[in-house]
Amino acid sequence: MKIDAERASANRQARDERKRAHLHAVMDRYTARFRALAGADALAVAREAHAALDALLERDRANSAAEGTIRCRKGCSHCCHGPVEIWPHEAALLVAEARAAGIPIDPGRLERQAAQSVDTWRAQPAGDTGCAFLGADGACRVYESRPNACRRLLVTSEPALCDTANGALERVERWYSWEAEMMEVAAQDMFGADLMPRLVLAELAGK
Repeated sequence: MKIDAERASANRQARDERKRAHLHAVMDRYTARFRALAGADALAVAREAHAALDALLERDRANSAAEGTIRCRKGCSHCCHGPVEIWPHEAALLVAEARAAGIPIDPGRLERQAAQSVDTWRAQPAGDTGCAFLGADGACRVYESRPNACRRLLVTSEPALCDTANGALERVERWYSWEAEMMEVAAQDMFGADLMPRLVLAELAGK
């Protein structure tokens, strides 16, 4: 029995080491990919990264369909009332798309949100927690250009659990693609990241 336990422990350790090595390799690959884009047009970089993430999520979902159906639907916007970190290229794309579509951006709300942190975000008045690009119908007004942070947030549990008023966030279940997580970490490490309202305000002030 002792030999079996030792063998099982050794096998687990070997699997963990292979997983760590694989994730490091994935991270290095995406870091090199984003480094090669340094200095390129911000809108093009964001669009390319979004398309790459969408393709990756589609691939991984096809390979793990048994892990649960994604329950997120248009108008289900509980997650659009929480703090979201993006990178400057994504802020540039959000502002460009909003302007092209004639979508107004409320600078007052952005300024109030920008004074918050991830930890204090939900202490704001309920009317201020919503994303600046969220429509009155609960749908994203710049959906095709939404940040990767939003694209990766895929819920498989009952959507009502995502409502912070229910106090059941610990029961929310998400579907993960570890490669997608590594891609986003690499992008944020390469380009920098901050809360969406701060970067959107900076983009508005620069143009």
